Amino acid sequence: MTATDPMADASLETPPLPFDAPWRTLQYFALVRVLVASSLLLSVAALGVSSISAESPDTDFTLTLSVAYFAVASVLAITSIYLRRQFRVQLAAQLATDLVLITLLVVLAGGLRGGIMVLYLLPLAGAALLLRTSAAFFVCSLAVLALLADSVWRSMLGQSSDSSLFQTGLYGAALFAVTGLLRLLSARLATQERLALARGRDLENQLEINRLVIGQMEQGVLVVDAETRVRANNRAARLMLGLPPNAQLTGRQLLEFEPVRPLAQAFLRWREVERATGAWSNTVMQPMVDEPQHQMPELQLRARFARPPVETSDEFVVFLEDVREVEERAQQLKLAAMGRLTASIAHEIRNPLAAISHAGQLMAEDAQEPLQRRLAGIVRENTQRLDRLVDDVLRVARREAPLGDDIDLSSFVKDWLAEFERDRSLHPGRVLLSAGAGVMVKFESSHLRQVLFNLVDNALRFSSGKAGAVQIVIEHAVDDGGRARLWVFDDGPGVAPEGQSTLFEPFFTTRSGGTGLGLYIAREFCVANRCELVYTGRRELDGSTRDGFVLRFTRRAITGTEDVGFLDTIPVQ
Repeated sequence: MTATDPMADASLETPPLPFDAPWRTLQYFALVRVLVASSLLLSVAALGVSSISAESPDTDFTLTLSVAYFAVASVLAITSIYLRRQFRVQLAAQLATDLVLITLLVVLAGGLRGGIMVLYLLPLAGAALLLRTSAAFFVCSLAVLALLADSVWRSMLGQSSDSSLFQTGLYGAALFAVTGLLRLLSARLATQERLALARGRDLENQLEINRLVIGQMEQGVLVVDAETRVRANNRAARLMLGLPPNAQLTGRQLLEFEPVRPLAQAFLRWREVERATGAWSNTVMQPMVDEPQHQMPELQLRARFARPPVETSDEFVVFLEDVREVEERAQQLKLAAMGRLTASIAHEIRNPLAAISHAGQLMAEDAQEPLQRRLAGIVRENTQRLDRLVDDVLRVARREAPLGDDIDLSSFVKDWLAEFERDRSLHPGRVLLSAGAGVMVKFESSHLRQVLFNLVDNALRFSSGKAGAVQIVIEHAVDDGGRARLWVFDDGPGVAPEGQSTLFEPFFTTRSGGTGLGLYIAREFCVANRCELVYTGRRELDGSTRDGFVLRFTRRAITGTEDVGFLDTIPVQ
């Protein structure tokens, strides 16, 4: 018998009881003893010894014995509660106290005729619960031997008939039967308790695993009641709804949050429709784009509402999916197709480029006129540029890291603009440059050249052609931590709102002769250099807003500044 495993003969297939289970049983056993002893004491004190047996002549000794039994029971109960040591010693002390004092009371009460022998059920129950089967029957045998000894002694003294021995034997057999029954019941209860504890631990572990899985899901999950009061949520849901990652949603209604109100209203409408039809089902809400007053202009969600199949459940589950992730997956497929396309045609492009370059070199050797030499130089420069462009496109398709050059942005754009005007034979002043000095950024120069070429060429195509129709503005954004920005404006009609979402899609173009790759390649170069390229509005000094393309350099792309990360600066279209 041990403190941690008082029932060692129980089934080994079930997990053991916790350490404090035997102590709890012992404490309950001790408290029951105090209750029995107090009842016995009150009975003897109020009614006299006749309440136990009319044949007992020693009233004072019986009262003293009852007081002693109550006192010892109280001490044993206090010890088991506050002194949780020496489990076997305390259990043996309690059982010994019961056997000795109850036997004395039985003797004083006149043996079987006193009726007090029913108190033997107390130690037998404790033994059946806290001891092994053999030990429990040993305690029972001690009680039966005490009864038999008392009966034999009374027979020898002529105080009882021979039939009393037979009655004592029957009573002893009944005690053995009761002990066996209690032992069987206690074993079954212990097994059930072990199983319940095991199931409880499994359920708790499963709940923790579910919380961990839901917390790590990219899909947002909300558990709400019929009044949109949140009962559970995960981090992804809070981020999708434009709330802080550590925002407290549990216990609050979705209607309390202004940015989340469209979702709450959509849920209430779904609930009304489903309740009216009487058939609860999963419903998909189309992409929800919040209005400007909700202060989440870029949020796009697809919400799915579901109710558990249990009819008594008053909870609903809202699954949130970011439409941007779906678009990004589609974008990745396009990128993969683009990579395969560029890899397959790279050789075919470079062969004619090599022929053109060789022909230009031969023409430059025979050129006598300045105009011929200039044309040959233009051919050589542009074939080299096309060759670099093929290399850059392949690098982007393979997602190779850019080399990264420290660039004085103002000087670089000024030199590039002079070269661009010369190659395009543009009139000076058609493209204006507004830039301050000392704007240093980190960007691969060949990539930046291609980005500028695509943006300015696109602006020229849709501008009026007047002087200053296209403007390049370089600035430090004071409202954005001093980050460098490069704007490209034109005086054309601009991009319609419905077409802004597809501006940077590959192979999308509004011109019959266009390829739809210019803006796409420009943005991919920007992303590869940890920058972003978007089409948005710029607030002018007079309060008006001017739409244009902005190349926003992140802190990592600005020379001499601290790297604060990149993930929060990637544009989401």
